[in-house]
Amino acid sequence: MVSRPLRTRAGPVLASLPRPTLPTPTTLAVVSDPHLAPDARGSWKVLHRSPDRFRAALADADRRGVDAVLSPGDLTKDGAPEEFVLVDEVLDDHAAPLVAVPGNHDVPKPRWDPYETPPVERFAERYGTGRLPFVERVGGLDVVGLNSASTPDGSLSDTHEGTVGPVQREWLDRTLPALRTPLVCLHHGVTHPASRTDTEGFDPGGHYRVRDGDALRELLVRHDVPLVVSGHVHWPGVAPVGDGYEVAAPATCSLPPSYLLLHVGPRGTAVELVALTDRAGFEEAYASAREGNDHGRAVAASAVSTGLVDDLLLAAEAGPPTSAYRLSATDTPARSDADGGMP
Repeated sequence: MVSRPLRTRAGPVLASLPRPTLPTPTTLAVVSDPHLAPDARGSWKVLHRSPDRFRAALADADRRGVDAVLSPGDLTKDGAPEEFVLVDEVLDDHAAPLVAVPGNHDVPKPRWDPYETPPVERFAERYGTGRLPFVERVGGLDVVGLNSASTPDGSLSDTHEGTVGPVQREWLDRTLPALRTPLVCLHHGVTHPASRTDTEGFDPGGHYRVRDGDALRELLVRHDVPLVVSGHVHWPGVAPVGDGYEVAAPATCSLPPSYLLLHVGPRGTAVELVALTDRAGFEEAYASAREGNDHGRAVAASAVSTGLVDDLLLAAEAGPPTSAYRLSATDTPARSDADGGMP
């Protein structure tokens, strides 16, 4: 596993990974689980803050000059048409290209929803490459997007669980050999939070990872994929996947309100956390999670048992970066090895 050895100007370093590497640096902002809704209140997800946090993440990513914004999904609270309208309004002022995959809250759930959520094909057109699955070249990376939130047969329409399924796995098996530096992105994780760094109290069952996680992991290991990015859990962490890694992104809306910067260069990949609020905002997010459902309480327990929130507060209170700030390949922190509700 990896440790968090250093802090840079952006925020605490979640991990310094030996791979992927690129001769010319590429930087991605990973903005996950904003759960936008026009008039949402309550919930451990602090939804009334979500639009402002999403705007802050995108504005900060623009200021840093990232190559693209990658979202593992759950752009909306529950997939209502007016929620997608709000997402579009926020994105109108956003400069860097967005590449997104859908989350379980972005796709139709007719069992619960009294409205018509746009089909997943529409999501792909508006926020991705126009198709799912996809490969999109971003800098020196081949970003591979998978849909873990819905299936053609509708088998996920009455659950918040996820799966990649045999059709996408077969497509991935055919596609990966032609890619030089793949980064695979999906909403639900390949690994369970209990196997990741900086996590505590998550139900060992639940629906945090895809149903076919073992089969997907075997495929990723066989093709030596260096990096997987996921969301869904709302808490950041890193876990090994063969000789590669899965990086789980935090939510922008709930504890810890933040996003990730992935800096990929000749010396490896630095994963930084970037705070999206001040001390009062973190305290509100912690209190909401602590008093929330089982998932929220697990996030709060992870905050208590790790130093991530303290590190984020230190970074937030240091003030915003200058417009010229951007971690370069030569600044990538040295690697340090070590042994070891519905989101």
